[in-house]
Amino acid sequence: MMGLLLWYNPETEVGLIWCEDQGPLAVLGADVPLPEGAGPLHCGDQLRFSLEMRDGLRCVRDVIDCAAATGETAPHEIMADFHRARDAERRLRVVA
Repeated sequence: MMGLLLWYNPETEVGLIWCEDQGPLAVLGADVPLPEGAGPLHCGDQLRFSLEMRDGLRCVRDVIDCAAATGETAPHEIMADFHRARDAERRLRVVA
């Protein structure tokens, strides 16, 4: 799942994520492992993560990838930029 960190409290390391599937927001808890080398999270960061249901809430199980905020403010623009970048990466081929 991909999403956008809408709200984050760095003191408690708790946040809320808008999800690409337009479903309910996902809760990011302090116990969620981040990728190695990931800096501190900020509102607007783009995350790739896995979800699980806990007590009727969508909760982040782990964060697979994290990209710093791009400056865009509309979620659909941020996700469109993300998909364009991923498509460009898939087209690169190593030719020996």
